[in-house]
Amino acid sequence: MMLVYVLQTLLPLALVLWMVLLPPRNLAGFWLLSLAAALLILMAALQGVWVFPPWWVPYLLALSLVAAVTWHLIRAPARPGLPASRVGYLTAAVLVGIAGFSGAQSWAAISARQIPEGQAIDLGWPLAPGIYLVASGGASPSINAHAALIDPSHPLHAGFGGSGYGVDLVAVNRWGFRTAGIQPSDPSAYAIFGTPVLPPCTGEVVAAIGDRPDMPVPMVDQGYPAGNHILLRCDGIDILLAHFRQGSLRVATGESVAVGQQIGEVGNSGETGEPHLHIHAQLPGTPERPFSGTPVPIRFQGRFLVRNDIVDRTLPLHPLSEER
Repeated sequence: MMLVYVLQTLLPLALVLWMVLLPPRNLAGFWLLSLAAALLILMAALQGVWVFPPWWVPYLLALSLVAAVTWHLIRAPARPGLPASRVGYLTAAVLVGIAGFSGAQSWAAISARQIPEGQAIDLGWPLAPGIYLVASGGASPSINAHAALIDPSHPLHAGFGGSGYGVDLVAVNRWGFRTAGIQPSDPSAYAIFGTPVLPPCTGEVVAAIGDRPDMPVPMVDQGYPAGNHILLRCDGIDILLAHFRQGSLRVATGESVAVGQQIGEVGNSGETGEPHLHIHAQLPGTPERPFSGTPVPIRFQGRFLVRNDIVDRTLPLHPLSEER
């Protein structure tokens, strides 16, 4: 993940700095660089996992690009139309490639922001008051790592296909940071660690496991993908909440739960890169493969959450009152 964090920031920044310091002297190159930088920033904003740097960095890059383009237009409004050398044409070709790739990827991410047609379930918010960023969510792998498991050819589809529309949530502060530093190893250093988890629906506990250890970041508990987890059955739909803190579960298999009661705390158990809450809905799987059911899209109070959405739940009575 560290490489992802670096690339999603440095690549757009490189094009912005190019525009600031040494923009092409011909109109074709100038506008191609502007377009390539804008689309690369858009792709990074939509597809990047903005837990570090925080979610507002792409907006800062976009404003910097607009300022640089405006400044250079004012300073040098007259430019030749086409490049004057082979290097200029080669540069233009590279920029066309960047713009084409970034545009296609951005369109894929935008398309994945629409809830799939068919069965969906409306759920209540599963966490105590706070500000949360959606690290993974949406209808395709471009913005949701879990969506790759919907494909029957994926090697993990048979056992974990039910997580196809899963949502991963991390807590952030008002400035968008989820921890101090980039990636501390102590899971308790993350804002979401220990956050109370609430049932998103009224139902029965189908399974509850709470004795797996919380792992140092970024280590994983190999072979226990969900770690400590609770599987609820609500009106015939199974809801998985995963990666609880060891020893924090307050319910057991067979018990009934109601919206509003605390059932555990967020931890860093299982195969997780850092503390977060995973939640997905599916049709019931088999006893041998409980996470293998057909995935069901989730709406939280009517909203289909996708990567980099912000949910501000600091006001308990207004669950989606300050969303970005």
